[in-house]
Formats: sequence, structure tokens, C-alpha cells
Amino acid sequence: MQYRIEVDNIGEVRIPVLLPYGAQTQRALNLYPVDNQKTLGDYASLINAVLRIKLASARVNREIGEMDPVLSLNVENTCQSILENYQRELFPVHAFHGGGGISVNMNVNEVVANIVNHSYYAQPYGTYSPAHPNDAINMNHSTSDCLQTASHLAAIEALDRLDTTTERLIYALEYLMANHSDSSKLARTCMQDAVTIEFKQFWGGYLASLRTYQMHLKACRNDLQAVNLSGNIIGRSGDCSTAYAERCIAVLSDVIGIELRKSDNLFQSSQSFDAQIHCVSQVENLAGFIIKIAKDLRLMSSGPEGGLSEITLPAVQAGSSAMPGKVNPTIPEFAIQSAMQAQGHCYSSKQAHIHGELDYNPWGMLLITNLLDAIDHLEKGISVLTEKCIFGIEVNSETQSRNESALVPLVVRVKSKIGYKATLDHVKEAKNSTELKETLQEILKR
Repeated sequence: MQYRIEVDNIGEVRIPVLLPYGAQTQRALNLYPVDNQKTLGDYASLINAVLRIKLASARVNREIGEMDPVLSLNVENTCQSILENYQRELFPVHAFHGGGGISVNMNVNEVVANIVNHSYYAQPYGTYSPAHPNDAINMNHSTSDCLQTASHLAAIEALDRLDTTTERLIYALEYLMANHSDSSKLARTCMQDAVTIEFKQFWGGYLASLRTYQMHLKACRNDLQAVNLSGNIIGRSGDCSTAYAERCIAVLSDVIGIELRKSDNLFQSSQSFDAQIHCVSQVENLAGFIIKIAKDLRLMSSGPEGGLSEITLPAVQAGSSAMPGKVNPTIPEFAIQSAMQAQGHCYSSKQAHIHGELDYNPWGMLLITNLLDAIDHLEKGISVLTEKCIFGIEVNSETQSRNESALVPLVVRVKSKIGYKATLDHVKEAKNSTELKETLQEILKR
């Protein structure tokens, strides 16, 4: 392995000669060993968002006359090339590095600068001329506003995937409603028999809840479209060019194809992650509802002889190494664990939000990576539940027929005819449930 020597404000740094990152990236690698944990490169949506900000910034800086036109075009082209040929190994830093996310920003700055200088000016890595990581690639913005804006963009992309997956689950429930339109089930309150309802009404309740969660997540997406690019260090005006501040949001919107707007208060954006944490809460709520659905499916399919056995789930794998023929509800269990894991990531994200001090919250990388992980786990859990379970659910007609004559629904029907007190008197007088059923059925025939 051959090395080159770069010098920063701390001193000399030894870097593998063929790698395009620089001194700040290498220092982060030396300080924060990855040891098979996730790196920046594993969060492609976040790195790609940073690259698009660098691309847009170069374009704005050219338009306002603050960057050499040829250099700015070379920066744009380099960013686009990295986006199209993404290599995770170019961004090897541990996602939880300290410094408020500076290693994310500088890792990208150094990679872009070195590739520009090498590809367009035949300069060896580490030259940093004419493209300097700070003076050119980072011109008119900082780690603070770049990372916060990139986090919003990455979260929007993740929410769009989650919305598509949730929409597919909604479609699956609509399919069940149509497929089970003639089937009834015994409802339960406090795990005890209640009245009879139609299966399509039961599935329709899930459907309504999912649409509500979907609406809340779309509201989060709208909040995330407000970004603080040009807020620079802590939101103070004058720390970047006024002309840049006026143009950067519009140009970034064109680059990513999403209509963005400037945050109402740039100091707020530096101090707090309000839009992201609202998103975290709604993702956590959806995860909780997916757990409820999957647990309900386990209960309703329990048996096949000793449980509720109201529905039959698709048999996808053997359920026991000791009991031949046993089949477990493994798909709902996968979804439950995926959603539980998502909720764990949401908890970490909330910690990052509430522990920010004073003018700048330095825990942004913890928040956004855990939010992206939460959405990823949840999206996969929902997708597997939908495709490998929901579409294949069948109603157990034998159980359905037996439950239609259950005692509690019969009592409720009689109550509607003769009143609560009179019905209760019959319940008290009956010696057993068989006698009570016969009495109540006679009342209904009158």
C-alpha cells in the first residue's frame, strides 16, 4: 500500500494514495473504527442528497458570478458522475462520528474536489487546486445547513417508498374486503365474545386507520420540504452570499425535482430538528399499528384446533423441528419484529432531538440515520406482510358457522327485542348455556 501525506490544521495525515478522500476523512477513520457497523456509504440516500446540494451550489455560485464558470461546471459534472456511479467505499466514515456531522460534509467535499482536480486538471489526489474542498465545493454553505437540508431530502425519499408500500397494503385490504364480503366473524371486546360483524367491516377498520397514518406521513413530507440551505452555521444572515441565499432553494428544487421552500426561521432549524422529529413520531405510530395488525392475525389464526381459528394464513414454512406438520405465523412475526426494531430506532432519534444544546444540535447524524433505518425496517416488514400473508388470508368457514350461534350475539339480539332487564332475567334463570340458548331462540321466534 502506497500513501500520500496531507497536512491539515492538526498536522500530517497519511492517506492511501489511490483513494480520493482527504485528511479530515482519514482522521475520522482513524478516530472512529467502523468494525462492521454502518458507514456513511451505507446511507446512499443521505450521501446522494449531499451530492445534489453540492451540485446545486456550484450551479448557483456560477450564476451569481462567485465561482469560475469552468470550475463550477466541472464540479457539477463530477457530482452527477458520482451520483450515477455510486460507490459506497468512497464514504467510509462511521455514521456516528462527532463534530455535528462535519465528516459527512468534508468526506463529500474532499471526494468531489479530488476527482475534479484529477479528472479535469490532471492533478494528483491531495492537490486541491483549483477545486478546494472548503473554498470551492463548500462555497456559501456549511456543514450545518447542508446536513440538515440533506437529511430532509433523504427522509422525503424514504417516506415516498414507505407510502408506496403502505398503499400496497391498503390495496391488499381492499382485496380482502371484496373477497370476504359474504363472511361474518365474532367480534371480541376485552378478548371475550361480543357481537357479530362482517369480515369486510373488520378489514375496513384497518383500512381507515392506515389511510389516517398515510395522511399524517404526507403532512410530515410537506414539513420536510422546508429546508435551511443558506442558514449556514447557526442561521445568521450574512454568513453566505445574499445572492446565493436568494437562489439556492429554487435551484436545488430543480435539481431534485421536488418543490422546496426556505424554513421560516433559520435559527430554529439550527437549534432543533422539529420537522424530522414529527416524522419520527408518525413512523413510530405506524409501526405500532402494524404490530397490532400482525398480532391480530396471529390470534385469529391460532389453532388450528385449540385456538380461535377464524382465519387461515398462507403456510410458508415448517413451524417446528419436533412437531410434524406444525405451521407457525412466521410472516406476521417477521412484521412484528421489523416494526419493533423500527420503534427502537425512533427512540434513538428522539434522544438525538431532545439532547441538543444551545444554538446547534450536534446529534443530527444519529437522528437521520436512525430515522432512515426505522423506515427501512418498517417498509420491509409491511412489504413482506402484504405480499406473503395478507393476499393469501382465507376465512375458516367452519369456525364462522359455529360462531354465528354463539351465546353473546344471541343475547344481544334478544336484548334488542325485549330489553336489557328482561334479557338479564332469562340469563340468571338459565341452568346452563344450552338451556339459555334454547330459551333465547324461542323468544326470537315469537
